[in-house]
Amino acid sequence: ERYAEAVRAVRHCALSLVGEPIIYPQINTFLDLLHARGISSFMVTNAQFPEQMETLRPCTQLYISIDAPTQPQLKAVDRPLFGDFWERFLDCVDQLKTKQQRTVFR
Repeated sequence: ERYAEAVRAVRHCALSLVGEPIIYPQINTFLDLLHARGISSFMVTNAQFPEQMETLRPCTQLYISIDAPTQPQLKAVDRPLFGDFWERFLDCVDQLKTKQQRTVFR
């Protein structure tokens, strides 16, 4: 009974801090399920997956983590997996302009 009550009380879902949520294969389906139940979605991405950013359905709030202001500093701080990490980052930043939801650099 308490579990059912708690489930009904959920109003917000944070999709961040553990891995990169934007690359979860069913992220758009999950967002749809949250929104269909009136649950807001807050997503943080590291801006390394421009293809997924392009196909991402709207979430309530979409954040890009800005860990450093320059390419050399970002490489030192984040230790990126991709050789073209800076281009991926800039591509995601450009895409953020086209999103029709609240967007933030943090």
